[in-house]
Amino acid sequence: MPDVIIISTGEELLQGTTINTNSSFISSLLFGTNFNVLKHIVIGDKLESIISCIKESAEEAEIIITTGGLGPTDDDNTVAAVCSVFRKNVLIDEESDRKTIRFFQSMNLSPSRLDSRMSAVPEGAYVIQNRSGLAPGFIIKNETSTVISIPGVPAEAENMMLSDVIPYLKKEFLFSENMKLTYRMSGIRESDINTMLNDINLPVFLNTGITSKSGVCDLVITGINDEIISKNEIDMLINNKFKKYLLGYNASSPEEELVSLLKEKNMTISTAESCTGGLIAKKITDIPGSSAVFKGSIIAYSNEIKENFLDVSPSTLRQYGAVSENTAAEMASGIQKKFVTDISVSTTGIAGPDGGSDIKPVGTVCFGFRINDYQHTFTRIIKGNRDRVRTFSSLYTINFLRDYLKNLD
Repeated sequence: MPDVIIISTGEELLQGTTINTNSSFISSLLFGTNFNVLKHIVIGDKLESIISCIKESAEEAEIIITTGGLGPTDDDNTVAAVCSVFRKNVLIDEESDRKTIRFFQSMNLSPSRLDSRMSAVPEGAYVIQNRSGLAPGFIIKNETSTVISIPGVPAEAENMMLSDVIPYLKKEFLFSENMKLTYRMSGIRESDINTMLNDINLPVFLNTGITSKSGVCDLVITGINDEIISKNEIDMLINNKFKKYLLGYNASSPEEELVSLLKEKNMTISTAESCTGGLIAKKITDIPGSSAVFKGSIIAYSNEIKENFLDVSPSTLRQYGAVSENTAAEMASGIQKKFVTDISVSTTGIAGPDGGSDIKPVGTVCFGFRINDYQHTFTRIIKGNRDRVRTFSSLYTINFLRDYLKNLD
């Protein structure tokens, strides 16, 4: 299993003005193969730093992939650094140089002396022609290490990885695909997935990883393909254990699965939103084909709108307050009658940062549901800033409906 280190160069990456997407893209191509990415390293443009980094990386990994530093300016030092490490001269690749000259001539410009630096490569290197830019990449190796250098411009880097680097790795290093399974879940925490996963007793040669973003978790299982356990057997184990939380219908998000469930059940939905400000409606309508199930929404921020458009009783608002399950229930009932839908949902809460009290702190959100004649309410206190309160309020709403509809005959 060859080890790989990815080095990205550029002061702009260290300054935070440019996001380093190249490393993640390269890792995604190698993930689930017999290539093991050990590290992502980000360094500046100083020649000495790049030389030192390549030398140190060569002691740990067979393959070093560098991105950036192949341009025409004085701070583009990758070619010089690689030449120093491999003790090679700098040469100008004639094919790339001719391409650069033609490029500038096509715009009635004359290339400068510096522009020819974009065609520089180490002596003896295999040159990767740039199909979407000017600066070529290259591959050079010795007895112990292989250095692959590609441009830092993401479109150019991605093109070279797909068209040249991956084919090279397949040819030179017996590239093979390993088992890679991803299970997307919602309504469950990372720690709970980890605990439940320990109950399954998967074979030790399988690696598991759990990541979470905005309430959606990915469980990724990787390992060498083995006859001890098949993908179908792993699917069965995971589905039996996590059935309640897994996203079905090949859905990439909880709202996508919700729309599929609504279509399957031939049901329509409407929303009455206060603290979420239309976020639930947005998430649903982001899904193509949602018009078949989604009728509409009212953002009832003020008590006046709650009363006049959703028929919330003034006495309910006086006695229980706008942020209450009683109000949420009447909001859901009102929107269901207004839009004549099978399902209606409502949210009313305190997103913050102000407006909380000892009894109803910031983050208090009340949820209301009407599913045909069935009514349900609940309250959650969501910690975090305003965006987090709104995001997780919408997620609680969608996950409640997912769970209910999955169990609806």
